[in-house]
Amino acid sequence: MKFLLHQGLGYSTVHQIGSYLRSRGAGHHWIERYRGDIFVFVSDAVDEEILRSKFASLLDAVNDIDTDGTRPR
Repeated sequence: MKFLLHQGLGYSTVHQIGSYLRSRGAGHHWIERYRGDIFVFVSDAVDEEILRSKFASLLDAVNDIDTDGTRPR
């Protein structure tokens, strides 16, 4: 699952999220930057649930399917 970090937040927030996932989740996550946006990817349901519940105010879930020719958000 892919999550988009809200605008104005940076790598200190990403490090906080990563530390939380490593200590309480499965720890299977990675970060990518694309055209100024920062994405957090998780590959396991436990980490996805942590991001959806604990970090919902910092991240938005992103649909990976692009249906109209624009980058999905």
